[in-house]
Amino acid sequence: MRITITAIFLISIVCISCKRTNQQGWDDLPEVTNISKLQRTEFVTTLECPINDNKNVIYATAFQYAWKSLIEKLNSPISLTKSSSSEFLLLNQSISYKNALMEDEYSADAEIVDDKIIAKAFFNKSLPFSSKLQKLDSPILFSKARVVAFGMQSYDYKIANFTEILSYKDDYHFILKLTPKDNQHEILLIKGISGIKNLSDAIKKTNNLIEAGKNEMKNVKESWKYSLNETDTFSIPTIKFNLETNYSKIEGQEFDAKDKKYTVETAYQRTGFILNENGAVVESESRMIAADSTSEPIQIKAKKMVFDKPFFVIIKRVQTDNPYFVIYVQNNELLTKL
Repeated sequence: MRITITAIFLISIVCISCKRTNQQGWDDLPEVTNISKLQRTEFVTTLECPINDNKNVIYATAFQYAWKSLIEKLNSPISLTKSSSSEFLLLNQSISYKNALMEDEYSADAEIVDDKIIAKAFFNKSLPFSSKLQKLDSPILFSKARVVAFGMQSYDYKIANFTEILSYKDDYHFILKLTPKDNQHEILLIKGISGIKNLSDAIKKTNNLIEAGKNEMKNVKESWKYSLNETDTFSIPTIKFNLETNYSKIEGQEFDAKDKKYTVETAYQRTGFILNENGAVVESESRMIAADSTSEPIQIKAKKMVFDKPFFVIIKRVQTDNPYFVIYVQNNELLTKL
């Protein structure tokens, strides 16, 4: 008997501060574009997947939530083949999605319908800022392109109240934290990390830098680095996209369960993301179909923190290490250009 397994993965992290109207809002995603139309952007299914040196990298954890739900529905250990792709192996080995969200913050289930196993995962999260960041009058230069940006160009205590500097070496190496209204979540922006093999590596290095920053801020001479002073500024490129892809390294993969052979026929994902002066919006949807077969005076310097070189955006719960969304921006393909 031919058995088909369908897994549908859904994420919706929506940042909404007012009721919807018929007018287009800041949190409305653009129309879906197939990632094949872009040359320098890719999706990864897990944080452990190797990343390209010059491509933007997008990760959302729903793919793993639904895969976990599908395996639980089979109620049997699965066995991979010797020819399994490295990405399919990582999908089955990875545990970096665990505790990314609390159980009441997402839903994941699977059901059998007409010899098909349909697995679904869904979550949505509202993450507006308590007040708007400043939309910059002048663009910033990223990979030789002038791009729209926001941040804080003139000191605003309301912005300073939800913005923290977690690590600062100089204007080329630093970590900013933006806390939305829901303070159980955080948006980390990291510039200056290099030598990254995968997103998991980036997260580990980020955590190490944050720990080092906690120790450094105890030093009176260094503590100025960790407060937003009236001469400090920061600028973040506006990001807005809605992309879909099929995972070619997952499709066609085979596995065994309960003495039956299965082949992954379709592994699809769509992810949209907005980051601007209002907040962050993430929306992701996936489908998988598998078929049978000293005393010196302290010198305080003005910090000008501009995300005009490759940087990471990590969105996660405050009390967990595993994020539910990560993007590595290495080029201007996903940025809003002038």
